[in-house]
Amino acid sequence: MTNYKSPLSRLVGVFKKSRERWKERTKQKQRKVRALEIKVRDLSRSREHWKQKAKQAQQELDQLKEEAAIKTEPDHQAIQEPGEQTDYACVPVGHHYPVFVIQIALEQSIHSLQSYRGCHKSFEVFGRFFSLPQPSFSCIRQWLLRVGLYELQQPPPDYSDWILILDLSFELGQNKCLVILGVSASRLAETGFVLSHQDVTVLELAVLSSCTGEVIAQTLNQLTDQIGPPLQIVSDQGSEVRKGLALYQHQYPSVIWTYDVTHQMALLLEKELAPDDRFQAFSRQCTLTRQQTKQTALYFLAPPAQRPKARYLNVDEQIRWAQQLLAYQTRGDFSAITPHFSLDHLALNRLQSQLDPASLLDLAQVKDKIYPDRSSFCQHLSHLLGPERWAEYEPALVLAADLGRRLFDQKLGWLSAYQPEISLYAQMISLVHQVQAQLKHHGLSPTSKERFASQTRPDPLSPRLDHFRSQILTYLQTQAQPLAQDQALLATSDVIESIFGKYKLFSTQRPFKEIGALVLLIPLFTVQLTAQRIKQALETVRTIDVQQWIQQLFGPSMLSKRRAFLQAIKPTQKLQEKLG
Repeated sequence: MTNYKSPLSRLVGVFKKSRERWKERTKQKQRKVRALEIKVRDLSRSREHWKQKAKQAQQELDQLKEEAAIKTEPDHQAIQEPGEQTDYACVPVGHHYPVFVIQIALEQSIHSLQSYRGCHKSFEVFGRFFSLPQPSFSCIRQWLLRVGLYELQQPPPDYSDWILILDLSFELGQNKCLVILGVSASRLAETGFVLSHQDVTVLELAVLSSCTGEVIAQTLNQLTDQIGPPLQIVSDQGSEVRKGLALYQHQYPSVIWTYDVTHQMALLLEKELAPDDRFQAFSRQCTLTRQQTKQTALYFLAPPAQRPKARYLNVDEQIRWAQQLLAYQTRGDFSAITPHFSLDHLALNRLQSQLDPASLLDLAQVKDKIYPDRSSFCQHLSHLLGPERWAEYEPALVLAADLGRRLFDQKLGWLSAYQPEISLYAQMISLVHQVQAQLKHHGLSPTSKERFASQTRPDPLSPRLDHFRSQILTYLQTQAQPLAQDQALLATSDVIESIFGKYKLFSTQRPFKEIGALVLLIPLFTVQLTAQRIKQALETVRTIDVQQWIQQLFGPSMLSKRRAFLQAIKPTQKLQEKLG
């Protein structure tokens, strides 16, 4: 104590406070050590618990792989090629998921038309009942693109009788997609001229920023160098396609070019109906009626929506609707609109000139009364007027009091004025359906004209309808002229239109509907996915290969450009706000 100069009374207080501080620090350290000991104990228990769970899950997964391999082996042997061996439980090199999980994901997307996130959610549902892994939506997307690029890069089969089906797809942006499908003539005969997606092969898929006739001809020349001159080319007659095929035929005059029957019939209908003022008025009235009935009880009878593109390819839907509505009107039962009957002021005003004054006076007692259906209305008024007067006035009373009929006449009564024209249009469409069914099921041959003429000759035709029929006969004669005597070839490009339609179901899910990486789905639509094919594709094509292909062909997407633009203007906006 002699070393301290401060008085003892002060030192006692200082030492006491120091002792209390060190004591408190020691207690805090002891509490912290105890908490850490408890945490270590809990983590050790948790680790052991999840370790056991992981071992159990791994055992269940191994067992499921064995069961899947056993169950799927016989089915696969039935469809696989000779010498091909498949193990559904195997894992492709560089991957984490077994082949059967990858195939389930691809099949859900390609054939069930599920979105990527929808496929992921399906695996979550499966995971509640089975020990299945759950790939993410981005993983499923990469699998699709890699397998699609693999299929696109495969060499075509070695056929000498190729038939090409060509078409262009336009979407937002400057890119266009030129797709050329191929099928051998022998395979076409086996299918009975009705092609499925798996019957054709994607021979060319070109994404072009400028698609001129010269570019199409050059693409066909390059394809010819690989597979040889085709037997036939089927397409529409767009301006670029027509010019390109004309240049190509100049080099290969033996190639037969057939104009797709579906597009040709739409063109004939357009020539007949576009200058027809009555049809244009009918079409405008359909559009107006559809708008007016959106929020009413009549919407289930609304006209079909008219497509902005390919309008005359689907005009038969509009005419069929009109025929059905006229038949519905003739039947006279409007209870589906509303079953109620009522003699309101509109009904009584209509009956003024049809009923005697005494009856009108009696009916004034039930003015504005609403009856639930026709039977209750008839029963009550029969009792009110008596059997004799009711028998005399029943048709007029039922017609005036039917609220469903009144609603129908207000919005759809105009259709009766077009009944003669609708009958004519329906006959035209019937001729179109006859020639389409004939060519799509029997092919195009030198006898097509005579067969169609014999099928349609017995019916008495009006001059306008006879002229329309003669145009169809001219088309059949022109298209069959290059064919040999016993030759029958393809007459429709419906299969490529169907593939494009399926592709657009996926492209519409994008923020911007542009030609992009999803074109790699088109080759997948035309192949039978097997475990061996999927394994080979994923081990051959890497993710970086897909990225390089996309970057080389498309560059930055519209969405990435938009994001970069919006991020670039944010700092400028903040600076302006500060300066303001």
